[in-house]
This record gives sequence, C-alpha cells and structure tokens, in this order.
Amino acid sequence: MSFVRWLIAVVVIAALTHGALLYFGPSLIMSRAMGRVSDAVGVNAMLYPPRPNAANDTIVRSSPDLLYNICAYDVSGKPLLLTAEVPPGTYWSAAFYDLNTNNYRVINDRQATTGGIRVLVTKAGAPSSDTPAGAETIISPTTRGLVLIRTLINDEANLAAIDEARKQAKCRSL
Repeated sequence: MSFVRWLIAVVVIAALTHGALLYFGPSLIMSRAMGRVSDAVGVNAMLYPPRPNAANDTIVRSSPDLLYNICAYDVSGKPLLLTAEVPPGTYWSAAFYDLNTNNYRVINDRQATTGGIRVLVTKAGAPSSDTPAGAETIISPTTRGLVLIRTLINDEANLAAIDEARKQAKCRSL
C-alpha cells in the first residue's frame, strides 16, 4: 500500500510542477530577456545589437542573415512611441510580444507602405486622444513586453545602408 501512496504522491507532484512551469515559464523567460535588454539600454529604449554570430548570439536561434533591434517596453505609466524606417528592397518586420511570450502583432515591409512605421503601444483603457498624428495604436495585452525588429541582409553590398536604416528605429515613452 505504501508503494501506491508513493506513486500517487509522485504523480501529483509531477502534475503540479508541470502546471506551474506551463503557467509561470513564459513570463520568467520573457522577464529574463527583458532584463538583458533593459540592463544594456534601459526600458523604452532601442537596443541595436551587432550582427549575430556564434560568439554573440543573444536571441534564441538568431540568424546571421538578419539584423535585430530590440525594445523592452513598459506602458504601465505612459504609452510607447515606436518609429522605424523600413529599408527598401529587403524583408523587414516588427513583432510585438507580451510578457507571456505571445506574439500579438506583426508589421512587415509589405504592410508599411509609407517607407516607415509610427506605432503607439498602449495599455488597455488608456485614452486614445494621446495618439500622435499618423500613428497606429496597438493595445498591448500586458503592460510589459518586447518589440523585435528584424531586417534581412539581402546582399552584403547593402549591409551598411541596411544597418544605417535600422539604427533610425526608436522607441520612447510619450
């Protein structure tokens, strides 16, 4: 009978541990990623990491064919204004992630028809009168999260121009 109780205890502990990891894991992972970014440049500021290689890989499975920008944001007090230039002739995207690692919005080069984007990231219930002219408003499901901008290096000859364009991206509190 003691073996059955031991087995039940192991199953219950395993189930509770599994459930806790599923519930808390994503926010722990995102908090760690946001901590790395905010340690480097702060919150609501853009990080321009160098081109990824085996020695400096900071994003899981990053591609050496892409340049990345990362902004850890907190919209609990003020909304975030994100502006970025979209380099012509190459793939580009801005992906928005909430604190639970959920990707809730993506804007790519085909959707950014004006050559750039202007986005206001805000929390639910924030007044919409604060939206700057020409900006799209995106409501973040959580007050904290990440914006990850990816730009494809479609030709090594274009690297300097692509890098210069990506460094025009900014995120800041209003």
